[in-house]
Amino acid sequence: MSADRLRVGAVVDGGGIPTSALLEIVDHAEGIGMDAVWLPQMPNQLDVATVLAALAAHTKRVRLASAVLPMYSRPPVVMAQSALTADAISGGRVALGLGLGHRAVGDWMVGGKPAPALPATREYLTVVTSMVRDGEVNFDGTWYSGHAAYIGERREDFPVYLGSFGPKMIELAGELADGVILWMCTTEYVTAHVLPALRRGWARRGGRPDGFKVVAMMHAGLSGDPERDRQIFGRTLGAYLRVATYRGLFNRSGFADSVASTRPDDAMVRALGAFTEDEVTRRLVELRRCGVDEVGVAPAGTAKTSLDLCLKTLTRVSEIAGEG
Repeated sequence: MSADRLRVGAVVDGGGIPTSALLEIVDHAEGIGMDAVWLPQMPNQLDVATVLAALAAHTKRVRLASAVLPMYSRPPVVMAQSALTADAISGGRVALGLGLGHRAVGDWMVGGKPAPALPATREYLTVVTSMVRDGEVNFDGTWYSGHAAYIGERREDFPVYLGSFGPKMIELAGELADGVILWMCTTEYVTAHVLPALRRGWARRGGRPDGFKVVAMMHAGLSGDPERDRQIFGRTLGAYLRVATYRGLFNRSGFADSVASTRPDDAMVRALGAFTEDEVTRRLVELRRCGVDEVGVAPAGTAKTSLDLCLKTLTRVSEIAGEG
């Protein structure tokens, strides 16, 4: 395979589905040759760090990554230990995707204290990356600290990604992380906002480091009824339009009218979702052209709630990607 091919994985959301269905989706993704499984963590669902460890033993080939594990869910030293342990169990197939998550809800759940996003994330990343790259950390921060050594099996190239879409946080990813994970970002947004921010971050470390990955999630569903899928996906977008951080993203993405009305228009639905094979093909091509290295296919529309349609969508998107 070409070294510069677009890698394609599956976004497997464990919220609201039985673990048997989660395992079936993961087995299917591995069986059809997808590159990775990306696991989101919501406040009220399965603990993704535990799922990662279980999948590390359950699977044989596919790469496994959180997308994302919220920083409020555990101290940075524990986060690094959990990820390194799962990686060792898997034989070196795990990546750690970190992010703020739903911070206000998460802090309320676990009794955390609010912290300024950018400097607190910098401290958290500093502790985690020190642990995974050096095997030890001795750092005192204002919001996060770490004093520990890890004597378990560890690989120095273990990747730590930062999930975000805000330009300042993406710049931080370019400076400290091994990749960035994008959610609900159009290809135009990647070109206009993500890549310039990454370049500013890369400049602080002497250029883009080898192996740095730009990962974008693509919402797709191939049920054969694209209009129905768009209607369902539109309701999903309506929920995002009520969240302040996403309203900022959508404003910068050119969806000001939808933000003002809190109702996605057809242009927004079509820009963020792919519900025909032609749309999937175009979106994959556009993502690769704008600098994305890997796509996570997030089943959307009826494929989000139907296991059969989920598996069908993953299969066909993987085939389309394989066709070049």
